Amino acid sequence: MDRWKRSVLAEFIVFFILLSFNNSIILAFISILAHEGMHILVAKRKGCKFNDIQVHIYGTSAQFANIDELNKKEKLQIYLSGPFANFIIICIFWCIGFASNNILIDKMININISLLFFNLLPAYPLDGARVLEILLSQKILYRRANDIISKISYTIGVILLVIFIIVFAYSGVINVSILIASIAICLITRSEEKSAMYILMGNIFVKRNKLLRNKYIENKSISVYYKQGLANVMSMVDKNRFNIFYVLDDDLKVVFIMNEDELIEALKLYGNITLEEYFGLRNKDGY
Repeated sequence: MDRWKRSVLAEFIVFFILLSFNNSIILAFISILAHEGMHILVAKRKGCKFNDIQVHIYGTSAQFANIDELNKKEKLQIYLSGPFANFIIICIFWCIGFASNNILIDKMININISLLFFNLLPAYPLDGARVLEILLSQKILYRRANDIISKISYTIGVILLVIFIIVFAYSGVINVSILIASIAICLITRSEEKSAMYILMGNIFVKRNKLLRNKYIENKSISVYYKQGLANVMSMVDKNRFNIFYVLDDDLKVVFIMNEDELIEALKLYGNITLEEYFGLRNKDGY
C-alpha cells in the first residue's frame, strides 16, 4: 500500500472516530484541514518539496517528495506540527468559551482533543508512530525499530477490538468507528512490515540526495559473520547513514569489505545467498 494511501486511510479512521463523539462533519473537516495545513507549513519551511495534496469529504493528506532527506529534528517538528495545530485550536476555543457559552465551541474542543490524542498513538500510520520511529532509530537500527513499533501497533489494534467487543457486550451498541480503526491499524501495520525491507533498499537514493544537499553524510561500519544471508545483513542497515560492512570469518579475519550499494546490487542479482557464497561469486566474476 502506497504511503499516501495509508495516510488517507488514517484520516478516514480519524473521521469516523470523530463522528462517534460528534456529528458535526464541517467542524471535523476544518480540524483535519488545520492539522494537515500545519504539516505543510512546517515541512515547506524546512525545505521539503510539496508534491501533492489529496482532498476528500472525510479529510486531506499532504505528500512531500523529500522528507526522508531531512535530519531527525526537522522530521520530528514536521510530524508533531499537526497535533500541535489541534492543541492550538483547543486552547483558542477554550479561551473563547469563557466569553461565550456555545455548543459549537464545546464540539470544536472535543473534536480536536480526539484528533490530537488519536494521532499521537504509536500505531501505524499515525504521527505518533512516525515520531517513535525517529526516536528509536537514534538508538537502534531502523528494522529493529520498525519491529518494535509494529508490535505496539498490533497491540493497540487488538485493544481497540477488545473495547469494541466489551461495548457491544454490555450495551448492545455497535461502534463502527472503533471496529474500523482496529482492523485498519492491523492491516496498515502489516503493510509497513512488508515494506520495511524495500524502504531500506530504496533509501540509497535518498542518501544520495542528502549527500548532494549537505555535502556530507555520516558513515556507519559494522562487522558481520560471513555465514549470514544478504537479507539478514540488509536488516542491519541504518537508513540514515552510509553503511560499510566488514565481513569476518571464524577466526575474526576480514574476508572482504562490502558497502551498502554493493549489498543492494548483490541482493538484486543473487537473492538471499550467504556472504560466503557471494564472496565466491565475487571472485569468480573478477571483482
